[in-house]
Amino acid sequence: MRTQSRLEQGVAFALFLLLVAGAAASFAFDRDAPEPAPVTTEGEPPVTDDDTPDDEPEEGAAAPAGESGPRTFTIAATGDLLIHESVADAARTADGWDFSPMFARVAPILRAADLAVCHVETPMSPNNARLSYFPAFIVPRELGSAIAYAGYDTCSLASNHATDAGQEGIVGTISALDRAQVAHAGMALSQEDRDRVTLVEAGDATVAHLSYSYGFTNRELPADEAYLSNLIDEATILDEARRARTEGADFVVLSMHWGANYEATPDEQQATLGPRILASDDVDLILGHHAHVVQPVARIGDEFLVYGLGNFLSNQSPESCDVCPVSTTDGVIVHLTVTEDEASGRWRVSDISHTPTWVDRTNYEIVDVLRGSGRDPALMAESAQRTASALEALGIAVAPR
Repeated sequence: MRTQSRLEQGVAFALFLLLVAGAAASFAFDRDAPEPAPVTTEGEPPVTDDDTPDDEPEEGAAAPAGESGPRTFTIAATGDLLIHESVADAARTADGWDFSPMFARVAPILRAADLAVCHVETPMSPNNARLSYFPAFIVPRELGSAIAYAGYDTCSLASNHATDAGQEGIVGTISALDRAQVAHAGMALSQEDRDRVTLVEAGDATVAHLSYSYGFTNRELPADEAYLSNLIDEATILDEARRARTEGADFVVLSMHWGANYEATPDEQQATLGPRILASDDVDLILGHHAHVVQPVARIGDEFLVYGLGNFLSNQSPESCDVCPVSTTDGVIVHLTVTEDEASGRWRVSDISHTPTWVDRTNYEIVDVLRGSGRDPALMAESAQRTASALEALGIAVAPR
């Protein structure tokens, strides 16, 4: 093996020192240099630490995989989709109906939730051949695609109008939502379907959705077709909730169509049956609708009962209805964060807040009241105050967001 001379060793050592000095200078330069600009897709603004894309979950959504802390998921829930004739007329196009623009301003909010829950008050037609509006409804099936566009994951279907068009309306509603790939509960085409629990995934949790109505206004169901839509019955509800647990539900949401029209105060059925059902270990959250005005939130132990979510889309107002208060134009998105207790494995609502909404009856756009989109600020402030006062009437804080 050849050995290096002293001269060669000296040259090598000098070169080594030069390399070390250069690396140190490079390191110092890099530390002081500005960070490179974020990489973007052509036509999109850069995403920085202070910017969150519109389609990303908002604060309170489930933490990304790999982060420490308990698992969570978020729910966004809204009230009645009540399609009066004037609403359908506003959605009319050259070749059908398109309700999607009415949801354009609230869709980003709904899509940001892990689980967005709607209530379909009016059954849909399977073919739009025999449309009908108040007092008996069967509305355009295109409502189903608008529901999907808005970002809803599941909808409750049991209402006092569910049977207005008999089996035709139930077939139309179920088929429209199935085509739109939106889950649903509260209607069925067979006893087998009725006995199947609606399960949807929300983050890392499996959520069961149940739906029941206090009664039917225009058409009672024959005994042999009672499976077509669900009536409120305490024993039946608790049995379905137990079955939901056995079928893998981590969290059970119960939608209840109940209460007195235009009354912000819960009626006797709501005030007595609601807390009793929520006391069951198998029901975790109750979402109410039907009164057409926002009703209070109650807390029973460590669980929440939202008595009534008001109208989300309708033509109701004092100008269109002699008995309708101004609050029938108000609606709300109730936001709930659900957190897993790591010790027990149970999921519970850990945070609740709300976005007040309002229906602009010039085009039936659903407006985020806190971001009034050019509407009269005083009008928006009055709507926001009505909704906040109604939600917090029982002393439960439901902060706006």
